[in-house]
Amino acid sequence: MARSRLRGWPVPVSQFGKVNVGLIGCGQFAFSTVCFYLKKQRSTTFLSAFDPLVEQAQSLAHYYGFREIAPSPDALLNHAELAVLYVTSNHASHTPYAIAGLKRNKIVYIEKPISVSREQLVQLTQAIRQSTGNVFAGYNRPYARAIQLLHRYVANSAQAGPFSLYYVINGHLIPPDHWYRHPNEGTRICGNLSHWIDLTIHILAWRNLPEWLDIQLIWANPTELDDNLNVTLTTDKHDLISIQLTSRSEPFEGIREFINIQYNNVIAQIDDFRQMTVWQGAHRKTWRFSPKDVGHERAILQPFCQQNRPWAEVELSTLLTLFICDKIRQRQSASRFWTRQQVANLEADSQRSSTSLSTINP
Repeated sequence: MARSRLRGWPVPVSQFGKVNVGLIGCGQFAFSTVCFYLKKQRSTTFLSAFDPLVEQAQSLAHYYGFREIAPSPDALLNHAELAVLYVTSNHASHTPYAIAGLKRNKIVYIEKPISVSREQLVQLTQAIRQSTGNVFAGYNRPYARAIQLLHRYVANSAQAGPFSLYYVINGHLIPPDHWYRHPNEGTRICGNLSHWIDLTIHILAWRNLPEWLDIQLIWANPTELDDNLNVTLTTDKHDLISIQLTSRSEPFEGIREFINIQYNNVIAQIDDFRQMTVWQGAHRKTWRFSPKDVGHERAILQPFCQQNRPWAEVELSTLLTLFICDKIRQRQSASRFWTRQQVANLEADSQRSSTSLSTINP
C-alpha cells in the first residue's frame, strides 16, 4: 500500500560540490540542532537566513557564518543560488513555506509537523506532485541507531506477526501562554505526539501496514485534552500500541522516553535512546549510545544522503496524526482510521483541488 517516491536528485546533493542552504526560522532548534549538524556536513554553504525576529536571525547568522540575513521570506526563496531550503519556523507556517520552496523547485526539508490541518496537507501534497524538487521531513526517530538496529531483527523474522509497542514519554512542561498552545499551531498532538505516531507507522511498515487502526483516547484533564493523555491503537493485524504522553513537571535533561517492543520472539527495550537491549529467545544483546541518539543528525542530513525513508510513510503518519487531533478536539474517545481510504482520499483531493496553494504568512 505504501508508495515509494524516488524523485529529485538521484544521488546526494553533496556529490555536486558545495550546496547553498537557506533557513527560515532561526529559533532554538535551528540554532542548537539543525545548523549544528549542517555545519558538520562539509559540503554545506550557509547562504541566507530569515526570521520575523531580526535579533534571532542575526544571532544565528553571525554564529554560523551565513552569507546574508534575508529581509523577507521572498528574498530568501528567490535567491538565485538557493539549492536546499530548511523550514524550522512555527508549526502553522511549515506548510506555506515548504510550498513556496517547492513551487520554485527547491529541495525542501520541513521540520515536524509538516502540516497542522488536512487542508494544509492536501495543498502540500499537490505542491509535491507538481514540483521537480524533493521534500524531506524532520521526523527523526526512524533514523535513530536503535531503530535501525531493531529493524534487522524484524526483517529477519521467519514469518510476519503482530507488534506490541508501548511508549512512555515524559514531555516538556508547556505553560498555557506558550505558542504551542495557540489553536492554529496544531496542539501537542501535532507538535509532540506526532513523533511517536510517525515512528509507529514506520515500524508497522517493516511488516506491512494494517487496513485499519482502532483508536482509543484517554485524557487526564477534560480542560486540557492534548496533554497527559494515552493513545491506544489496535489493528486488523492484532497489533497493540500504547502511547502515553505525560508532562507533570519539566524533565531536567529534556524529553525522556521509554519504548518496549515485541515482535514474534524478539523483545526490545529502548531506554531514552541512550541504551537498547534486545532479547531473541535465549540470546540477549545490549547497545549503549553516547551521546543520546534520537536520529537528529541523519534526519537533518537527508538531502545529502541516499536510502531515505519513503515519503508515503510521512504522508500516512500525518494523516493519522491529524485524524487523532480532530478526534481530540471533538472529544471523541473511540474511532477507526482506514488506511487505504485515507491515502486514496488525500490523493484524490490533491489532484482535483482547485484551491490556490498556500501563501506565505510568516
